[in-house]
Amino acid sequence: MSNDIFKKACLVQLATSCWTGAKDIKQSLMGNLGNTEWLKGKKLLVNPEVLSPLKATIQMARKLLQRYALPFPISGLHLVPKESIDEIDNRLEMFQSDFMNKVSSFAEFYAEAREEAKTALGELFNDTDYPQDIRTKFKFEWRFLLLDVPTKATFLSPETYQREKEKFQDLMAETRELAIAALREEFSEVITHLSDKVTGGDKPKILRSNMTNRVNEFLDGFSDRNLFDDEKLSALVNEAKTLVKTINGNPYAVQYNDVLRQKVTQDFSNLKTAIDAAIEEMPRRRIHLDAAADRGNLQEAA
Repeated sequence: MSNDIFKKACLVQLATSCWTGAKDIKQSLMGNLGNTEWLKGKKLLVNPEVLSPLKATIQMARKLLQRYALPFPISGLHLVPKESIDEIDNRLEMFQSDFMNKVSSFAEFYAEAREEAKTALGELFNDTDYPQDIRTKFKFEWRFLLLDVPTKATFLSPETYQREKEKFQDLMAETRELAIAALREEFSEVITHLSDKVTGGDKPKILRSNMTNRVNEFLDGFSDRNLFDDEKLSALVNEAKTLVKTINGNPYAVQYNDVLRQKVTQDFSNLKTAIDAAIEEMPRRRIHLDAAADRGNLQEAA
């Protein structure tokens, strides 16, 4: 496989860090309680609730990437369709602003939190456990990257160039497999979720307008995320669109009309069977290359 995929997408790397607010208890102190080989402990340096809002922002940012991006074999990198780059960049800027505001709030409360811990920890309190500049323990950064195979004009020898070229081609093959498998499995999950909502149980469900929100979100973004032109999944997605249209257009009929309800139930069953078969046929090959530096040239996107 060539690097043509990077005409339709690039990579995004989100780097975050949040002070843990905890530290291992020295084994010499644990010895007072029992056998140190069996006792491992940590102490909280601040009330963990004061760090929860910062961790929540990081989690929401990473969920954003999961929504728009596709998996990539190099840890810490996500494959992003070019149509989604601006949206992701804007949303990450919002998360970053929210995160840094929370860091500022925590920094203002830091001295008070440390005094609270001093009272709570007693003899276990150690002033050196606390960073003087707490802001340095927090980070929220991201960058967009392009990946390409090294060219012959570089300093690589012909043998090394050929080896790196083969690694890059393997990486692209694995990227394709990961992306297609991820979309098929995500599609299966949202369809199963909707099917359970609409047809699950003996009694007719009350069909609410928000029941199809999750699957609609997937269907709306599918064309952008289908970077490897998965024709089989495209056909299944079209079937799902028709099925969702039926549900949205006939909520009361689906709920109370037994004939239509049975048809929708059967359509869901057929669709789920086809999705399961599509997932099952995916190869399970996994390529484990060495360091990320050996997998081509990473360049920051302009």
